[in-house]
Amino acid sequence: MKNNNPPHFSTEHLQIGDRIKLRIKYINCSQYELARYCNVTVRTVYNWCENKSTPELKVITLLCFKLQSHISWLITGRADRHQWVDEFPEGFFYFLNAIKEMPVESRGNALRSVFDMVVNLYTQVNSRNSLSIRNIDNGVPLDLSYLQVYEHEIQEELTFCERLKLQKRHFNLSNNAIAVACNVSDKTVYNWSIGRYLPSLESLPLLCKVLNANLTWLVTGACDVPQWLNVEQIEFKDMLNQLNKLPVRIARQVLRLTSIIIEEIQDAAI
Repeated sequence: MKNNNPPHFSTEHLQIGDRIKLRIKYINCSQYELARYCNVTVRTVYNWCENKSTPELKVITLLCFKLQSHISWLITGRADRHQWVDEFPEGFFYFLNAIKEMPVESRGNALRSVFDMVVNLYTQVNSRNSLSIRNIDNGVPLDLSYLQVYEHEIQEELTFCERLKLQKRHFNLSNNAIAVACNVSDKTVYNWSIGRYLPSLESLPLLCKVLNANLTWLVTGACDVPQWLNVEQIEFKDMLNQLNKLPVRIARQVLRLTSIIIEEIQDAAI
């Protein structure tokens, strides 16, 4: 079964602090837990929630992992055409958190290994309700409306300022042109370009517009979760469909235990 959290509906009328509070409530997370995960003070999280300050760009990815959300929604409140996170089974974010330090070429194989193990084990124990292993070509017409054409290749190895400069060169944009579009000074854009400072969350949507860049890609180097996992969207969709056939308690426990095992292996390899 899918997670029981409400879907990411459009909240453009809210401020980011309100969206953070919504996710805290939905996933039953305390401000203390969120502060500890993001390595900030509880007072800082309180100020975010009360819209007295906004998170820095450098903690946005951590916020999304902990709040089980995604970057574009958290920053803008806009609901994407297809919301991958709303299809995640209970506990899937534990798995994503466990593999986030893996090289991108290894993440997809890690997911396939876990998926195959879960499906095989569940099918052997409960043969009356068998699941399929990536049963993509089963003759059933596929709904492909969720497929996204990526505007960018995955470039996680680049820093934010390097991705900014990549788009800037591609469209032959001057610092002044970007500054005018973002309502900031030329000096501010220069500082973004050399990595001295990161844009505020308020400036980021305007920056993405002038750079013609996907917001999530500009922040993380990947356009969405399948690209981040290095898995084709059709395959990922099929795996989620199969995992969501599991009882929610089983999916949650298996994904949590698998995440612990992955973290133990990573610690032992250090």
